[in-house]
Amino acid sequence: MKILGVEYDPLTGVKTTYGAEDGKMIVKTEQDVAPHLDYTQALRNDPDYAKRGIKQNFQHVGHIPNSVVAKMLTEDGFDVMRFPAREVVKFLRKNWDKYGKLIVTASGRI
Repeated sequence: MKILGVEYDPLTGVKTTYGAEDGKMIVKTEQDVAPHLDYTQALRNDPDYAKRGIKQNFQHVGHIPNSVVAKMLTEDGFDVMRFPAREVVKFLRKNWDKYGKLIVTASGRI
């Protein structure tokens, strides 16, 4: 594949590579999700984080990186942007082995 360009977004950690091969345009997207998983674990283990959120009428139920949102849509047919938080958490719990580490709430419930 001939590389035509590479873009990197430092805010999200998403690297997009554009290339061409056999007359076709190829777009490859990569993201290191390890920092996101560490962040989610820190939030989940902080009892004050949940308490502060509840006091402000806010419940942070999941932290899902962009690349995982795309993976959920392409591999599982689940679009996190179209469902309420309860349904997203239900989906994450149902697919615990694949997505369970993305849940922020300690109990995994809302």
